[in-house]
Amino acid sequence: MALENVTINRICLHEVHRRSDEGGVVRPTYGAGLLALSPQALGAFRSRVIAAFKSTAQCMEMAIREFGHGSVISNGAHLVSTLNPEFIQHSRLFADALANAQGSRQIPGGLMVVFDGTLGHPATPFFGLMKAELHEGFIKTDDLQAQFVSDLFLSPKTKLYKIGLFVSNGANPHPELPDGWSATVYDSAMTASQRDNAATYFHSTFLGLDFPENAAQQVKKFFEQTKAFIKATNLPEEQKVDLYNGLYTYLKLDRGNTIQTTRFAETYMNDDLADDYIAHMRRQRFPDGAVAKDISEISGNLRLRRFKFPRAITLTGPPDAVRDLVSVSAFEGEDGAAWTQITIRGQIEAQE
Repeated sequence: MALENVTINRICLHEVHRRSDEGGVVRPTYGAGLLALSPQALGAFRSRVIAAFKSTAQCMEMAIREFGHGSVISNGAHLVSTLNPEFIQHSRLFADALANAQGSRQIPGGLMVVFDGTLGHPATPFFGLMKAELHEGFIKTDDLQAQFVSDLFLSPKTKLYKIGLFVSNGANPHPELPDGWSATVYDSAMTASQRDNAATYFHSTFLGLDFPENAAQQVKKFFEQTKAFIKATNLPEEQKVDLYNGLYTYLKLDRGNTIQTTRFAETYMNDDLADDYIAHMRRQRFPDGAVAKDISEISGNLRLRRFKFPRAITLTGPPDAVRDLVSVSAFEGEDGAAWTQITIRGQIEAQE
């Protein structure tokens, strides 16, 4: 999800604490006013948000599950229309909700960063909720000494933060929720093979979001449109075989639990082909961000790789075996006809 024309209007900080030794919720420490930032500091904050939502595997569009009174989307839709004093007071609700959502002492405290603004062309309202964890570091002093601090946050190299971004489509200022709003989450743990409790408590318990129910359909579209792109290229046949093998490997054998067009392109394509492929997928309206890898609708297609030749000759095998043992090359045969050479690293085990 690439963000364009982003303006940050207001920011408010509250501190959310780790649960007590007895497991109880510790009341947040509330900020008393809006965060006053210099133009340089505001620009840095804006750049952190934009960088998080570039087309990376840590960013995913989500389905809004909870939208009734007191939900995050309900409170946020009201927040963007408030004046500054009410914004400060109303933003405390999110700190309270995050403190309650952190159901274990294993989940660290951090800063609840509540902000709003506009983005896109034409500009439409959004609000963002960021949990930024504190970390240690050194800062340089004027006399070239170093001062140790334990409360750094939003360092560009230490991405200890999660963000929920809720964007209005601008069509109706007071739609019946959740109509008119989309939600996207950034979480650096999004691509882990097992989603940890932290990721779940943030996007599900706190924000009231779910992975899209149509993830299986999106994965099927990814599979079909990627195959269509490969088929339509002018690449030599052996390079197409490599790309098809890569597609099957990416969907069936890769242990990640999300898929993404840019990640597939960077892994299996050169730069020029990758640019063409990403443009093709965008024309097909496939999301730039990560999509939950639900292969339930294409599991049958992924079971075997098939090569079809004239007169009903077919070579079939599991994708990993084809990738490891089969080489395919095209060459010009007799009378200029297109022939295919198949090399299998193994002997015939049986014939029928």
